[in-house]
Amino acid sequence: MTESANNKIFDHRKIAPLFPAFVPEYLGIEIKVIESYGINFNAYLEKAADITGEHLEGFDIATNNFLDHQLKSQYIPYIISCCISDLLHKKDLRPSYVTSYSMGIYAALYHCRSIDFRTGLLMIKTAYESIEKNLPGYPTSMCVLGGLSRDDVDGLIRSFQSDVFIINQNSEFSFLLSGNKAHLEKVLVSATTIGAMQARMLPVSHPYHAPVLEHAAATFQKALLAMEIGTNQFKYVSAIDNRIIMNREDIIEELTKNLFHGFDWYKTFLFLQKNGVDTFIECGAGESLYKIGKFIEGDFKIYNLKKIQQLC
Repeated sequence: MTESANNKIFDHRKIAPLFPAFVPEYLGIEIKVIESYGINFNAYLEKAADITGEHLEGFDIATNNFLDHQLKSQYIPYIISCCISDLLHKKDLRPSYVTSYSMGIYAALYHCRSIDFRTGLLMIKTAYESIEKNLPGYPTSMCVLGGLSRDDVDGLIRSFQSDVFIINQNSEFSFLLSGNKAHLEKVLVSATTIGAMQARMLPVSHPYHAPVLEHAAATFQKALLAMEIGTNQFKYVSAIDNRIIMNREDIIEELTKNLFHGFDWYKTFLFLQKNGVDTFIECGAGESLYKIGKFIEGDFKIYNLKKIQQLC
């Protein structure tokens, strides 16, 4: 299908690129698909290595994917998302809205052209270091619960309200929790006994989006004020409160809140549908948002790298 014919098909649709968080596992086709469109992934990788000072050149999905290195495992998905962003711009697939899941916000802002590639990498590095310096005095982590209602989950964490938090709702019966690792493990045991279909810890040691990171967010915000941040060229929808974010001041506020404030993916996805979006594109490694989309009601299509050739 020619590019002009393809664009005609999507002229009447409202498109929303979705930028996922750090990937738990790869599809295995990411680099192959990106390079099939003439995008040199290694050039992005080498540039990122120069900017961050990290040895990223040895990345390989099959043999050396960096998933056991917490900071590198954040850089690589960002780089992949930026490559996909450039692909969409190259194909002139203009979005009605842009949004992101958790730390996918850096690549989403790159897509909105309010930050450049370098600034996104520096944001990831600075956020990580800010968190490392401001962790609570106990081990922390995150976990996912599926198959339970909001009332069920609220009941499970009632005894741990000071250090266990619901920080996201993926769909009607899927939740993400963050906080004290020992208490999260107890919540998982209790969740299993009352019939949770999914109850597992995530391989992270930071309590992302939890209020215990408020001091880290303040440190992060100071650094953001000195960074080059412009205006979004596309409407960015906050996954925290569904505001449309465009200017530098609001971008900095959103980035700061994103570190220690919960978000609501389910509500955000429904908001986009309500505003006419019927075509979603997962712009990143893996297929986490594609899988979540299967459990959200609505008349829409969602594409990931496995299906991106249908769009491009």
